[in-house]
Amino acid sequence: MRPFVALLVATALSAACSRAPRSTDIAPVASKQTIRDLPGWYLKPPTDRDYLFGAATAVSRDVQVAINKAQADGRNALAQQLEVKYGALNKRFTEEVGREGSQLLDQYTQAYKAVVSQTLYGSRARQQTLRTEGDVYRAVVLMELPIGEMSKRLLEQLRAQEQLYTRFRSSEVFKELDAEVQRYESWKRDQGIPR
Repeated sequence: MRPFVALLVATALSAACSRAPRSTDIAPVASKQTIRDLPGWYLKPPTDRDYLFGAATAVSRDVQVAINKAQADGRNALAQQLEVKYGALNKRFTEEVGREGSQLLDQYTQAYKAVVSQTLYGSRARQQTLRTEGDVYRAVVLMELPIGEMSKRLLEQLRAQEQLYTRFRSSEVFKELDAEVQRYESWKRDQGIPR
């Protein structure tokens, strides 16, 4: 019975080892071929007075994930053209140590943070290419944003907010007016003035 159990365990282990997932590096080694294979519109996006453009590239082991990542980065590039809140932090520390043959230690740290928050009405991929690089897919996209559509939606949004604010203010004014009437009625009662 024991040799059978040992054989079963050995078979299970060899089956598990043969089915181990293959590791794929999703950060391909930089190569001149990658640059040569980029479409011309990636390095020099087109210009048009009616559109904004954002080019981006991304890699993944899954073709759809590569496309989704590239499109998200392209939309980020569009949004950064509209508005970016940018912050920076610089730190520098200098210290001299020792009396004779002193040593000067210098450390410099720099950090940046960019925050983008935009609604991109009508953004879509104008052009898109897909290829393999080793074991991964590389998607390259050119996202476009029609300026006219975006302006129209922004104006609609501002008008809707204006109407909402007006309704809010009218209800607030009504509350203030009602409170004034209540105070006046209370004062009349306190003074013994009939209604």
